[in-house]
Amino acid sequence: MRISTTMQFTSSLSYIQKANSTVDESAKRYNTGLKFSTAGENPSGMASKVKYEGAIAAYNQYSKDGGLAANTLSEEETSLESMWSALSSINTRLIQCVDSSNDDSSLKALAAEIAQTRDHLYDLMNTQNTEGEYIFSGAKSDVPTYTLTSDGHYKCQADGSTRSVLVSPSVTVQVSDSGLDIFENCRTADSMTVTSNPAISSAVISSYGDFGDLYEQYYSSALGANNTLTIDVTPDGVFSLRDQNGQVIEQGEVDKSDGTINVKGMEFTLGADNYAGTISIDLDPPNTDNMLNVLTDIVNKINDPTLSNTEKTAAIAKAQKSVGIAMTQYDSYRGQIGARQNTISTILDSNESLSDIKTESKAKVSEVDAFEAASDLVQSQNQLAVSRQIYSMLSKQSLFDYI
Repeated sequence: MRISTTMQFTSSLSYIQKANSTVDESAKRYNTGLKFSTAGENPSGMASKVKYEGAIAAYNQYSKDGGLAANTLSEEETSLESMWSALSSINTRLIQCVDSSNDDSSLKALAAEIAQTRDHLYDLMNTQNTEGEYIFSGAKSDVPTYTLTSDGHYKCQADGSTRSVLVSPSVTVQVSDSGLDIFENCRTADSMTVTSNPAISSAVISSYGDFGDLYEQYYSSALGANNTLTIDVTPDGVFSLRDQNGQVIEQGEVDKSDGTINVKGMEFTLGADNYAGTISIDLDPPNTDNMLNVLTDIVNKINDPTLSNTEKTAAIAKAQKSVGIAMTQYDSYRGQIGARQNTISTILDSNESLSDIKTESKAKVSEVDAFEAASDLVQSQNQLAVSRQIYSMLSKQSLFDYI
């Protein structure tokens, strides 16, 4: 086989070009940190890379949504905490209202404080987020949760819907609560309707703790249920409180100093020497209302000069019970919010760990080792340098030198 000078130059030039391409590829991998840039270079590797990138992007979005959800829940929790504090302050004022040392001016001053705190509560129920949305209005976030009507009644405008956010591939967390559930559907103090023969001058609930126990035991929500209790009073003042079946619940005697009956948290004033008769007590169905209306009602009653001290005291006791129920209700929702915040925090930590795993897996598939890439680059550069040296040596020679 003959080797011509042209063949030597062609072969050397091809080797240099190949070595130069190797240097370019090594430099590209070193500079970009990637094993490949197109699917043509590594089809299966590119498919895996795209899959991992999609998963990483999804976890980043979950983290973003979870952070926004945590902020929304924090706003709601802060509002409910402020409402609870406002109700606690009102409860203190109601306790002060039953102090026997209060005169009319003192009672009016306390009623004014309750009214001012009620107005603050009204503002809190209409809390808006940074986007101007009413956070307790449900899907109707552009409408205030409560509005004051012309007759002084506070009306709820929220619907019962809530919003949720997806914080992981399979976990959705509720990030809002409707004021319809928290405030409007909040139970108030249990009540009764009394009829009597002969007539009695007053019938009030003096202790909601004792009355609540009686109510819980004997009230039934079943359709057509009998929720009427009776008190039979003999002419000499002995009474018997009976259940719906006529069974005796408790017996006692009329306090003849003022003609009153006190039994199971209820106080009845007969006011006559002849006590014989029957008192019928209808346990009213559970009632719900928002605290704004409850507080408006008690302020009006405290300021009503036509009500007796007994009636005012009973009304204040009822308001205290309703406030206590509302505080428990608001605190319950605060607890639910805290549980959701813990769930979000736990899931976001888990998402971060899974995202790191996906990132590491993607790196193994598509990214080069920095030290290996640097070594390959140096090696390819050396090969190029050697090929150039050989070419330089061959370019100075000719086969004619050997003829």
